[in-house]
Amino acid sequence: MRLLPPEIWIALRSDIDLKEYEDEDAAAIRAGDIAVYDVAIIEPRTDENWDEPKEWTFLDSCGNYFGNPGQDNVYSHPRQISDENLRFYVIDMWMFNLGIRQGDLIHYGGKVHAVLGLECEPYDMDAVGYATGYLVCRPAAGGALVRVSAENATRRVLELT
Repeated sequence: MRLLPPEIWIALRSDIDLKEYEDEDAAAIRAGDIAVYDVAIIEPRTDENWDEPKEWTFLDSCGNYFGNPGQDNVYSHPRQISDENLRFYVIDMWMFNLGIRQGDLIHYGGKVHAVLGLECEPYDMDAVGYATGYLVCRPAAGGALVRVSAENATRRVLELT
C-alpha cells in the first residue's frame, strides 16, 4: 500500500492583535521582520479540491507560530519549508499525523522494516520530545537499527508472505 503523506498548509494569520505579543515581538511583526502563521496538517488534496481550503480534510492544526515572511504555502513535505524554526514545529505535527505507528511494516531500500517508533529529540520539559522526521526501524530479516527518513518510507506492508 503506497503511503500518501499528509500535506502542510501554512497560512498567514490575519487576525493578530499586536497587544497580545511582547513588545519586541510586536515590533518585529509591525516592521515585517517576522510573520505569524497558522499551521494545518491536511489530507492530500485532489484535483477536485486543489484550491478550496474549505473542502480540505484537516488532521491537525495549531496557530501563532513565528516565521520569516513568505512561508505561507502548501507543502508536500516539511523539509520544503525554508524557515528553520517553523520547520521544527511542523515536522513534529506532520510526523504524528503521518499514520505510521510502532509495529507497522514499511518498505525502505527494497527491504521490509518494522517501525519501532518515531525518532524524537528532547525539548524543554517535554517528556516525549519533538519528532525529527525520522523513523527508528529494524529490518524484518533482522539486523541493526536503521534510521529512516519518513519521505523514504515508500509504502506500508500489510502482511508478510
